[in-house]
Amino acid sequence: MGTMRRWLLAGLLAITMVGVGACANPTQVGDAEPPGVLTPLTPDTAAIAQLPAAVVAKKELVVAMDVSSPPNHFSGPDGVSVIGLDPDIAKALGQALGVRVKIVGIGFDSIIPGLAAGKYDLAIAQMSPTVKREKVLDFVDYFSSGTALAVRKGNPLGMRLDTMCGHTIAVLKGSFQESTRVPEYSAACVKAGKKPIQPMVLPDQQATILAGIAGRADGVMQDSPVLEYAQKKSDGQVQVIAVAHTSSVGIGIPKTSGLLQPVRLAMQHLIDSPTYKQILTRWGVANGGVPSAAVNHNSD
Repeated sequence: MGTMRRWLLAGLLAITMVGVGACANPTQVGDAEPPGVLTPLTPDTAAIAQLPAAVVAKKELVVAMDVSSPPNHFSGPDGVSVIGLDPDIAKALGQALGVRVKIVGIGFDSIIPGLAAGKYDLAIAQMSPTVKREKVLDFVDYFSSGTALAVRKGNPLGMRLDTMCGHTIAVLKGSFQESTRVPEYSAACVKAGKKPIQPMVLPDQQATILAGIAGRADGVMQDSPVLEYAQKKSDGQVQVIAVAHTSSVGIGIPKTSGLLQPVRLAMQHLIDSPTYKQILTRWGVANGGVPSAAVNHNSD
């Protein structure tokens, strides 16, 4: 039995025994880091020259990300380290910028307030650039992701993207799916004279998946790499039935930090290197690469 399946079944048992409150912070998938040696990234002297003095002095960048979204970012087998696509991107950027990288795992909806409070320097968390978010953050593209709709095995309700009206759809708190995608689909339902979608907002990605499998939600709408990974690891208990709205996700950078230009240069340096494709390939998301480190390429 795979680790994802064991974890999902354990989570379902927890729901049955003690209710929804038990899965607010579920134990994360214990998949080992996949094999494959990454080519170390050479320092980018142009990017390093633009680092703000405060970062040069401490020689460290603190990078925030969620830890409930394999293969993007999740807890390693030791329960302490954070592994996945985004940690690998963060470490490579540190190599390009000649600084240490400290990865901090927090809830997705706490990332922007933490950046605003100066707790973290960057967010590498599959965050979609939007007009609202760009009021407080700048974004540098590093990956491309779609929105997926997943259901439990066999799709017993016959769900499709155009038949979600009146159904309960689980989404991650603070996500682009919560703020934009589900409201867009729900508004279309109302315009057509149908019942609106009922969002079930949950604190982490794995809780949304569990809600779908347990039948508490009729479907789950999240980033496509997360639900496709869950489908692969769940022995068919999770079924992805649609992927749409593919767009870039960006590194979130506080506007007053002075980090936009060095991060942009370092990210382009990474994109142009063999290391970038190696990182994407080792996490099974090679089709999510972007050609350039575009700035504020918003998804609205």
